[in-house]
Amino acid sequence: MTVTWRSAVSYAFTVVVLSWLTGAAVDVAWTAASDGPGGWLSPWVKDPWNAVFVAAAVASLTLARRFLSALPRWRVVLVDGFVYLVVLLVCSGVSAWADGDDVPADAAFMMAIFALFTLQLPAAWLLCAWRTGHLEVVLSRGGASGKYRDQAGR
Repeated sequence: MTVTWRSAVSYAFTVVVLSWLTGAAVDVAWTAASDGPGGWLSPWVKDPWNAVFVAAAVASLTLARRFLSALPRWRVVLVDGFVYLVVLLVCSGVSAWADGDDVPADAAFMMAIFALFTLQLPAAWLLCAWRTGHLEVVLSRGGASGKYRDQAGR
């Protein structure tokens, strides 16, 4: 059994965009509460690496849901949460390396900690758990044995 392309893209887009927006909103709230809303737009909207992260995360989650088997909900959250975190680490590390950082791995893991504090990662995990229930699962091309065919018909 596998997930349809349309369902996988919808799932990935919802998880990535809403979790990214959650992180941005929490960061904006923190910035507005401490310094005023003067410089909040620059790091979240104008930074091209955020667009790269969103595109890479949507593509990675789409491929993970499309080509991995339809797992139980708790395993989907673990696998997709891991995929999301790896994409975040890679994009943050490449961004730090491109900016000339001496230790891009440290910057990547600091971004992961920042994503926890801004609720971006917890939002991604919760959205994965919620959207997993809405995935459209179909039988794979190879057909199914009688046992699985009977279960799929219910």
